[in-house]
Amino acid sequence: MIPLILLTNLLFNTLENYYVKEKTKSIFRQANIISTDLLVRGLMNESTGINEYVKGINSQDYERIIILDSRSTVTYDSNEIDTGKSYATEEVIAALKGQSKSYTKKNENIVRVITPIKDEKKDQIDGAIILISSYEDIDNSIKSQKSIAFLIIFILLILILLLSYYFSGLITKPFKKLLITINKITDGNIDEKIDIKGNYEIEEIGTAFNHMTDKLQQIDESRKQFVANVSHELKTPLSSVKVLADSLLIQPDAPKELYQEFFEDINAEIQRETTIINDLLTLVTLDKNENELNISETNLNLLIESILKRLKPLADIKGIEMIFESYREVIAEIDDTKISLALTNLIENAIKYNKENGWIKVKLNSNHKNAHIVIMDSGIGIPKESIDKIFQRFYRVDKTRSRETGGTGLGLSITHQAILMHQGYIRCNSKINSGTTFEVSLPLKRPILENIK
Repeated sequence: MIPLILLTNLLFNTLENYYVKEKTKSIFRQANIISTDLLVRGLMNESTGINEYVKGINSQDYERIIILDSRSTVTYDSNEIDTGKSYATEEVIAALKGQSKSYTKKNENIVRVITPIKDEKKDQIDGAIILISSYEDIDNSIKSQKSIAFLIIFILLILILLLSYYFSGLITKPFKKLLITINKITDGNIDEKIDIKGNYEIEEIGTAFNHMTDKLQQIDESRKQFVANVSHELKTPLSSVKVLADSLLIQPDAPKELYQEFFEDINAEIQRETTIINDLLTLVTLDKNENELNISETNLNLLIESILKRLKPLADIKGIEMIFESYREVIAEIDDTKISLALTNLIENAIKYNKENGWIKVKLNSNHKNAHIVIMDSGIGIPKESIDKIFQRFYRVDKTRSRETGGTGLGLSITHQAILMHQGYIRCNSKINSGTTFEVSLPLKRPILENIK
């Protein structure tokens, strides 16, 4: 509105100047007509004739008409004030020398024109004419137009304010709804959803917000499930120990062999409890943001060979053949302890869930950026619906079989977290009774943290 008001004032100033120029031109034309008539009629030296002539002019548009002779003496004054007096002013002298002038005095409310009465035939100046017109008509016209313009501006201002209030309400309404929903989620209602209608960007915000709440629900559900699983996993070995101990207590005369058997079972359950706690501690360590990788240049060929050598006795029990295929020597900047743990978990699972006399194949290759490790087996496979869940903590495809193999359900979670810490990825492809394939990719060079962020 401020630029509009300034522009309106500028427009009216320009319009006022135009009106003044046009009025000045009109007065000059009238003065020239009077000058010509006076010369043609030979009235310059006849005051009576001048009076009669001027009275015949429609002089309503002029406040005053003054006619001077060549000696700057007033021969006619429509106001009859200065008749017979000498007008030796600067502008009169200039007019008697042949110069026409105009003056606009807004404070005096007049437009004045002075023009010579020149006899072209004799090439002489016989006098001058002063025409004074009121500025009031221009002033009134401008004021009237300004009043209309500012009234329109005022109406526009009210209309703009109303429309701004209305449309700002439309724009802010979705954000108010979003704020209300955020406050509800802050209070613990993470199942809240928001339905925002509006332009594309606002709807995108609503969609992204709902995706966020879905993710929060998944995280909360995972947290609850994790707590339940931890409680269950830690409680189960203790329950078994208690049952075994109670059985011994109610049989004080039990044979030594029974005591020996029960103590072996108690020792196994304690070992199982220790394994679960160690795995949980490993996960906690990997989850810490401040946890740093002990990076060093590691020969992945030698690392994998040492893992296979260490696990060979376990594979021999089931008659499983382990094959290592390396296409080139691969040197990578990794934390060899964490990657060794991750690969050990993958190969150990391939042994545990393999068939008798099966096989395991490990392939190592690389390009100019990443190392690629593929672990294939001829095992029992993983159902399609479980593939996306196997990296969740304590998730087991077959809980009964896991109990038999002694798994805690944390191995793949540890593997997944260790690989992510290296800015790599792990993928799984599997089919029931057709084996499982894990693909691992690791950067050869440690990524620059600033670029990752």
